[in-house]
Amino acid sequence: MRWLLLPLLLAGLLSGCGINHARPVSYTEVIGNHRAMVIYGVKLEGVWRYPRFSLLLEEFDANTGKITGNCWVRTHTQATVDSTPGEVRYFAFDVPPGQYVYSPFNAKWLNGGTLAFEAPAGKRTYVGDFVFEKNGTVSLRQDLAAAGASVGWPLSVADTRVVNTPFIFMCTM
Repeated sequence: MRWLLLPLLLAGLLSGCGINHARPVSYTEVIGNHRAMVIYGVKLEGVWRYPRFSLLLEEFDANTGKITGNCWVRTHTQATVDSTPGEVRYFAFDVPPGQYVYSPFNAKWLNGGTLAFEAPAGKRTYVGDFVFEKNGTVSLRQDLAAAGASVGWPLSVADTRVVNTPFIFMCTM
């Protein structure tokens, strides 16, 4: 009986591991006034040497200049595409309203510096298209007409501002 106590205790302590307050959704999903929808595209023009290419946006605290959350609870979006160059693929996420930043956990830095994006409550907000270019860098392009046509809904462009790149956090036990 004693040998069951440790696993149960660990399960209780670690039950919050990996909690994320963002979730992928369909473009047609209705967003309530207390949530926001963030939409962005991912495109590969260059050759990525791995089978998949992922891109993350992290919830950002403008007052502290840090990513919110920690190893156990963290609000972030993650879009993953095959590494074959092709057309823009759009992703939509239901997120808490607030600011989001191009993640320092991404494999490549964003050209032009780190940007914070505003996700207002009750709105579908288009961030832009993150493009992995032939020179091995990632740039942000915005084509509101193409994005709106692709998702079938009117979108508003996210307000952006340049911010200092937040530090990544290290998880230790």
